[in-house]
Amino acid sequence: MENPSTNSIAGRHRQPRADQRTSLLTPEHCLRLIFHRKWLILGVFALVSGVTAVITTRLPNVYSSDTLILVDPQKVPESYVKATISGDIRNRLGTLKQQILSATRLQKIIDSLNLYATERKTMAREDVITHMRSDIAVSVVSDFGGSQDLQAFRITYSGGDPQLVAQVAAELANLFIEENLKAREQQAQGTTDFLTNQLGETRKTLEEQEAKLRDFRLKHIGEMPEQQAADLQILGHLQSQLQLEADALNRAEQQRAYIESMMSSSQSAGVVDLDDGETAGPKVSAAPANAAVSREKQQLTALLAHGYTENHPDVRRLKQELEQQAKSAKEAGPGGVPEAQVPLPPPPAPPKRHPVAPPKYVNPVLQTQLTGAESEIAKHKEQVQDLSKQIAGYQAKLEAIPVREQQITELVRDYEISKAHYSQLLNNQLSAATATQLEIVQKGEKFSILDLAQPAQKPSRPNRTLLNLGGSLGGLALGVFLALGTEFLGMSITSAEHLTAATGFPVLEVIPLIETRMDRLARRKRRFVAAVSGVAAVLAIGAFLIYHYGARSF
Repeated sequence: MENPSTNSIAGRHRQPRADQRTSLLTPEHCLRLIFHRKWLILGVFALVSGVTAVITTRLPNVYSSDTLILVDPQKVPESYVKATISGDIRNRLGTLKQQILSATRLQKIIDSLNLYATERKTMAREDVITHMRSDIAVSVVSDFGGSQDLQAFRITYSGGDPQLVAQVAAELANLFIEENLKAREQQAQGTTDFLTNQLGETRKTLEEQEAKLRDFRLKHIGEMPEQQAADLQILGHLQSQLQLEADALNRAEQQRAYIESMMSSSQSAGVVDLDDGETAGPKVSAAPANAAVSREKQQLTALLAHGYTENHPDVRRLKQELEQQAKSAKEAGPGGVPEAQVPLPPPPAPPKRHPVAPPKYVNPVLQTQLTGAESEIAKHKEQVQDLSKQIAGYQAKLEAIPVREQQITELVRDYEISKAHYSQLLNNQLSAATATQLEIVQKGEKFSILDLAQPAQKPSRPNRTLLNLGGSLGGLALGVFLALGTEFLGMSITSAEHLTAATGFPVLEVIPLIETRMDRLARRKRRFVAAVSGVAAVLAIGAFLIYHYGARSF
């Protein structure tokens, strides 16, 4: 078979069918095509690599500086002072990022540091701010163990001037620290103010409920459930006193009846002498005195029969009167006239008078006893009425206790709920006030700079080595694609089998390529020139890169 490099064999033939092209496109056939079209592949590779190198050299250098910020936890243990700042630090970091990357703050930084001077001449203000936002990156750098608590984060800024980039990164870090302190202090102070207002409102409600409870207790004294035992005790005592007063009233009424009967039997008329025409006045003889003694003895006997003791005042009084009357009778003698008394001479005879009715006789001792008995009866009746009123009042209080118990239960329940709420708010308010003081003196959680931003010594992007490598690989892939892609348009004949498959005619003989000495020299010369050209191109590109970027870029 003739060499594939000859134009007679490698020419285009009639188009085979799709299934024939697929069966003829073997790896061996692809390698032959790559070798046959190596100069096309190398040319595309060199062109794409050169263009990539030129483009990468024209890309501006971008320097990056970053500041590492540590989340410093609260200095005072949580068991002593509980922080009022709740929520995940990641969420607060996101909020801080939105605040700091706002248009107002970024515009201040742009104006103060004269950033994006060229872009501000050709771009709108919003586009410049958006460009700056894209140059700022905030990333978490450390999580320890299985906890999701943030420990540190990094703020990175990228730009063309390394000194200015470091300055902007430091400014952004300071903004994060200041905004965090301000936000924590405002949140803590807001929490304290809220709890203080709630505490004042709850205190008013508690005082109103205390006043209601106090007024209710004062209005219904003796009707409280806890006073039931005392009411029962007082009621029993009053009932005992009422019984005693009733007994005393009965005795006093019996005494009065007895005295009245004695008085009715002791009355006697005056003595009139009708024979001599003289009227004698009423004379008190020994008979009435003996009758009084007899009545007092009967009265004493009746009192003792009713159960009165020797120490009862009435018994003692009757005994004293009996003793006095006995003593008086002893002094008077047997005739009923005192011994020291001398009888007077009879008076002259008065004129004769008509007889008159004698006056009614009243025993002064019995009258005094009757008056005392009536006074005692009135006093006992008054005491009975007073005690009856008191008993009725305490009975009404006892009957009202179940109703008052239900009413006071509701008042006490509301009061206890308000009291517990007030105590809880008071504890929370004190804790929040202490936490606010911690934030003010910066003893709470805060951000601290762990690694300050420094000017970069080399650009962070573009990575020209990686770009050139990617361009070279892309050029090589493009060259191979162009070398093999033509096979989908028409099959190339590279072997006798391909010719037979494509035409359907058998190959009788393969004539080898006849190469003269001059042909071999020309072929060697072409190879040498190609090799030298390739080496020169590679050396030129390498020297240019080394000169433009220096040895550190590689």
